Order: sequence, then C-alpha cells, then structure tokens
Amino acid sequence: MDECLSAQKMSDLYEHTSLTPLRVAHKSGYIDWASQPSMFKQYPKFLYTFPHPKSTSSLSLTAHAKNEALKVIELSRKITLQTKRGDKPYYQLNTPSAGNLHPIELYVQIRGVKGVISGIYHVDALNNALVLIREVEQEGIEPSVGLSEKFNGIIFIVSIVPYRSEWKYGERAFRYCYLDAGHQIGAIKAAANFCQQSVTILSEFDAKSLNTQMGFLNQEFCCGVLAIGSKTNRAVKKIEPPLMQVAPTDYYESNDFIATKIREQGVYSAIFDENNFVVEEKAIVQRRSARNFAPTKMSKEQFEYFMQLDANVSESWHVVLLKSDFMEAGVYKNSKLIKAGHFAKEITELLINQSFVGNASMIVVITAKQFNANELMNAAANAHSVHLQTQMQGVGFSGIGAFYDAKLQKFLQTKEPILYLYAIGSNA
Repeated sequence: MDECLSAQKMSDLYEHTSLTPLRVAHKSGYIDWASQPSMFKQYPKFLYTFPHPKSTSSLSLTAHAKNEALKVIELSRKITLQTKRGDKPYYQLNTPSAGNLHPIELYVQIRGVKGVISGIYHVDALNNALVLIREVEQEGIEPSVGLSEKFNGIIFIVSIVPYRSEWKYGERAFRYCYLDAGHQIGAIKAAANFCQQSVTILSEFDAKSLNTQMGFLNQEFCCGVLAIGSKTNRAVKKIEPPLMQVAPTDYYESNDFIATKIREQGVYSAIFDENNFVVEEKAIVQRRSARNFAPTKMSKEQFEYFMQLDANVSESWHVVLLKSDFMEAGVYKNSKLIKAGHFAKEITELLINQSFVGNASMIVVITAKQFNANELMNAAANAHSVHLQTQMQGVGFSGIGAFYDAKLQKFLQTKEPILYLYAIGSNA
C-alpha cells in the first residue's frame, strides 16, 4: 500500500473514531447489560484442563499446575477480583479494560518445559486455568509466527475480540481494543520482569495466516506475539489441520466496520522500554485503576519520579500539571512549559466531564505523528509499566481513552493524533 495513501487512511480513521460533544450525546442512553456478549472464550469441556496454583476450581492440582515455569503465564492474565453488580458477576483482571469489557484473549504455546505437555493452550482467565487445544511435537505454531526452527519456552499470542467492546462503544472501540491489547502486552512484560525472564517481540509474519492456524473465526484477530525462551536447530512443521474453531462470544451482530479496519493493521512490532525497576508480584495482582484521587498533593519524591518518566512511544508528550508545590501549574510539552495556568476545570470538560480527574496531580497525554494499531498498543504497553510503578509507589493511576479529540488537540496546541491519557495523583 502506498505510504501516503496509508497515512491518509489512518488519518481518516482517527477522525472517524473521534469523539465530539454531538457524537457523545447521540451515543448516550440506556444500555441493556442483560444483552452484553460473553467476556470470556470457553473451549469445550472435554479438552484437557488444569488450574493454576491456588485455584478455587474443583479440579485437583496436578504437577503441571505447580510448575514454577508457568508462573509467568498465570501473572500475565488472571482475574484478581470478583464481585456482583445486580444479578451479574463482575470481574476485574490484572489488565485494565475500557468499560471493563475485556475484548482480549491470550494463548500460549509451551514447548520443552519440564513437566508440562508441549502444546498450544488457551489461557482461561475465567477459570484461572490452561486449556490444552493441541499437543505439538514435530509441528507447531513456529512457522506461522516467523520461526523456522522449534522454539523451546513459551510463545504468547494476544488476540482481539472486537465485538465485546463494540457492543457498548461502537466504532470508537477500534481504539479501545488496541489500548487493551497494549495493556495485555505490558502485563506479559511485567510478568516476565518479575520472573527474571526476557521477552522477544515477533512480528515478521502474516497475521492472516496465523489467524487461520489458530482457528479464529472472523470475530477474533491476532494483534501481537511475544516469546520467552530460545530457538533450537531442529526443524518444525506448520500445524495441520488448523486448531478447532470456537466462537469467542455467545452471540455476534457487528456491522464489521472494526473487523475490516483491524484486517488492515499489522501486529505489534514496537520495542517498548525495558523496565528499569523490579516489578513486585503484589503490584501485578493488586493493580487497580483509581476512580477517586485525594485532594492532597503528591510528595516531592513521588512528583519528581513520575515527572521524569518520559512516554517513549511518541515524538512528543504532554503533561497537564494540575497541582504541585514544585513546578508551575500548566501544560508542559516534553518537560517545557507551553501554557501556564490552573486547568482542572478545562481538562475535566475535555475528558467528557469525568469529574474524578480534577483531583489528580497530573494528566499525561501521549501523542504520535501517526495513528495506527501499533502506536496505540505501544502507548498502552508503556502506560501499563507506569501504572505498576504508581502501584508500588502508593500513588493512584487511571488510564483514560475517552476525550474530545479535536478540542483536546487545540487545548494542547498540537496537530498530532492523541493516543491515550492517564491521570496520576494521591490515592483517596
């Protein structure tokens, strides 16, 4: 595809999925939560399944479940809190999600790990377990992710189920799906950090072919592949036939706009920052998004720590500093003050009147010269790292994907597409 044409198409997509007061007004209204599509993909019960350690499942723990080599998988995606809202269960995971809709699925291929059947597994977050879809030996997923030899270790495959988000957010869900995927990628990186393992990003392959190999219907799409382990010198064959096809939701009635746009995107290829801090397991499993900030200001140490965290996903980044005893309030671009003033009221209105942001200490706005899936995922992957650092510092964090695009660009004095925002402040 011609580069200029591609850039124009993505610019059009940014405009098409932008929020304006009129669009928000048209989409506001009653949501029938009883019609929400299922949030977790479920493979047939006849497949071999075993729970992670400390699972409440009625299945007995096996030697596989106790294998510490699988700790990185468990910490990558799991339910960490279950409550009820009305008559429906309400799940929160260690990965945040716009509207708590969780349009993400995670799969792993495990090979050459002692005590574990080599195979392709679905990470069943609902049951805190692994489901074996297909054993692998001479064949495997490697040829479909750009590897010509067997890979010993774990290959992670992140997929998007757009209808789960589209059901509530319409075409804006294109952005939210990729932001959620970026958080999932960040969660895998954090789990590897805790387990003292290195992650490699795989991107030189045909995503459409991988979707076929994984048995994905036209309702689910691979968006990122990461690997922990090492290549061997042994040849491997492509899996034949493809994996079984299982619908990712209990029903589907999309207009296919988002699915069409996702097919035009590639998989995650950016190199996100190496964490320069040691992730704690407590931060991973207790991660929560703040919905209230205390009116108190952050300490000087906390303030300086988070002001220096440059969001390296873009050419520029902005901080709307709302309150501090150490720097002048106003809008900063790449650490330089470009507009002085107290803008809590203005930024609250620009963020669709989400009143909780007014008590935050700072709002970080991530922008990029290009708008595409890779930039969205990279923004969220880096934000996930910041989120875990706030968790460890005792500071509140909330990712924000809803804002009036054009109005916020004008306020920030930028023409760059806005990818993502997050608020940081004292915990309430």
